Parts: sequence; structure tokens; C-alpha cells
Amino acid sequence: MLDRCLDCNSSLKKEETACFACGAPVKRESSRTTFGKRFATVLKFAFFGSAILTVASLFFDATPSFWKCITATLVLLLAKSSADQMLEPNSNH
Repeated sequence: MLDRCLDCNSSLKKEETACFACGAPVKRESSRTTFGKRFATVLKFAFFGSAILTVASLFFDATPSFWKCITATLVLLLAKSSADQMLEPNSNH
């Protein structure tokens, strides 16, 4: 697969760190970043599903107890915020 520059659409080699035509830096995503984004998305959907289930547990008997739902929602909120923070680029450099 041939990579393309996002600015000028010129062809790039795998080992290039900057575009030879326009000089723009090449941004490459690693498989770890892709996995992290997918995991953060799964956590986001799980959090929203748990939040809906928590509200539903107040009105319906067919759902788990309110305390189980609120605990799961809070744990998923913490995991979601941690995953989002891990995806942010480090600004300490």
C-alpha cells in the first residue's frame, strides 16, 4: 500500500518522516493507537448503555438493582475518562 501526503497528495515511502514535495510532517498511526481508539469507543458505548440501564432500573423490575447499575456506571465512567486521557498526545515534551 502506498501512503499519500495529507497536504499535497504526493506519494510517500514508508521510511519518510516528511513529504519531499511540500515538507509537511508525515503522521502515521500505529496499531496501538487504533486499538486504543476502538477500546475507548467500546467503553463509551458501554457507559451510555449502563447509564440508560441505571435510569431504567428506577422504573422497571426486570433490570438489575439500582445500586448494581450505578456502580457499573461509575466504574465505566472512570475507565472511559482514563482511556480518553491515554489517547491524548503528551504535551510534556
